[in-house]
Amino acid sequence: MNILEYAWTNFSSVSGVDQSRFRLILSESAPRPSVGLEGDGFIVKVPVPRREKEGVMSVQGLFADADDQGWATLWRLFRASLYHAAFHVSYGNLKPLAKWAKEKERFPAIFTVSLLEDYRITLAARDRWPGVMTDVAYANAVGAMRMPDLDDVESRGLRTAAKLLVSLWGVSPAKGGRVDEDREILALTEKARGMVENSVDKPEDPLLLKAADLIYKQFDKAVLPQIPAFPHTEAHSGDSLFRDHLEAKKGKGGAKLTGALAAIGVEGGGAELPDEPEFKDTFTALQETYAKRQKVTDYYRKLLSSTRLNGVSFPDGDYAAFLRARAELAGPIRNIKNQLLAIKNVTDEEPGKLSGQVDMPMAMQVVASGSQRSDVFVREEPILKDEAWAILVDASKSVSRSSMEIRGITTCLAEVASTVMRERSRWGLYGFNDALQVVKDFDEPYSIEAKSRIGGLSQQGGTYLPDALAVASRALNSKPIESKYLVVVSDGRPTGYAGIEDALLDRVKETGKMGIMLVGIGVESPEIKKYFKVNSVLNTPYEMMKFFTKAYMELSGVGEG
Repeated sequence: MNILEYAWTNFSSVSGVDQSRFRLILSESAPRPSVGLEGDGFIVKVPVPRREKEGVMSVQGLFADADDQGWATLWRLFRASLYHAAFHVSYGNLKPLAKWAKEKERFPAIFTVSLLEDYRITLAARDRWPGVMTDVAYANAVGAMRMPDLDDVESRGLRTAAKLLVSLWGVSPAKGGRVDEDREILALTEKARGMVENSVDKPEDPLLLKAADLIYKQFDKAVLPQIPAFPHTEAHSGDSLFRDHLEAKKGKGGAKLTGALAAIGVEGGGAELPDEPEFKDTFTALQETYAKRQKVTDYYRKLLSSTRLNGVSFPDGDYAAFLRARAELAGPIRNIKNQLLAIKNVTDEEPGKLSGQVDMPMAMQVVASGSQRSDVFVREEPILKDEAWAILVDASKSVSRSSMEIRGITTCLAEVASTVMRERSRWGLYGFNDALQVVKDFDEPYSIEAKSRIGGLSQQGGTYLPDALAVASRALNSKPIESKYLVVVSDGRPTGYAGIEDALLDRVKETGKMGIMLVGIGVESPEIKKYFKVNSVLNTPYEMMKFFTKAYMELSGVGEG
């Protein structure tokens, strides 16, 4: 199981929320996780471990060696952030604390709400999901080990907030240089723990609000310049307390883990963490992903070397957005599939199939010989013509207002291509702005990863359409197939450098000379007609069926006498 499938399955399970009510985005660029509201659902972004350079990986700003031990650390931190976000979705209720925070000093109030709500939802999940608590406690312990000696923090407000954080979660040092201060904070957090414990399922309980008053009071005469929070949880401001590597003295990590487990009520938690078979499996899957991505990246870098495109990337995965688009457009997608399959099919007969009309002479031979063979049918089902498609989708800032339509049209095209193409290597899908985004390479399967990239397409940057067209046509032309189609979805307004419109006209002519048949789909804009002979302006994805079927017939020569 790859990381996306793992995250999707586990998040769905732990959150307990219907998949239609959340969007889970795995991001290699996000430094911290985030949980927000979107309509009546949630949008969740979780940083995924990424390769920084040869031999080094990172997640949540923490760097580690790309070996078994480093991966075990990063993977546990990733799982902790995934579970923490799921707790918010399943058990979160900020309304009582948000009401309490009104008209209070902003940073101290946000810190108090975040601290108590994070603790409450973790306790709420504890009894139902005891197996995930070790990862949560481990992430808390690692977060504490990344912090400097808090006694050295000059800002009294920041020092107080940081000590409240580590003390509540049971990962503060046994003793420090400010004994009276530490003793007071420990007594306060022990009291707050009991109050939260007694209001776990009742966030409107006065006890929780009383705990908030106790925490907030610590900032009566202290300025809080930033809001400290462990890196596997949401950031509410800039945060300078967490180093990008660990500096833990031998033996202290185990003690912190034991304290972290005790703080959330997990009894008998040991200081040693066992190895898990999952570590090896996920690490192997990630290394394979890196190798494949590097191969794809190197290939497209060569193709775009003579263009103005700034590089090659892969969109962050948003599988939920893809599923929503596909569900909404199920009818048009089905109709386009059926019509194109009818156009593409040519009748042929092939012997030795498992279904169809019975080949009587062969059947008699099988019966007489007592053979177990069942391939005694003549094929009636259609055979598909040999062709290849490339789909090029505008992901520039100029189409930001049409982002939903872009995603819907792209989903339609991808679903149709996956059905009517005989092999996965017969079609590729790309996004473009001032760089190239590989959504599905020709040699990739149409997997959950490719589908999630469709959902993750976002609009930013310039519209380097002639350059993207050059790369897509080169990739398509590398296929030793006679019939090639290149579908461009864009507003037809190239931007980014002087002379780009003339460059697009020239590129369209050159692409045609390659024998590639071009289709232009204009998204709420007639500008596409200036460049593509076969074109249509669509205002919604629902308008796709009639045009695309007609365009395919025209280009493939169906019906010509």
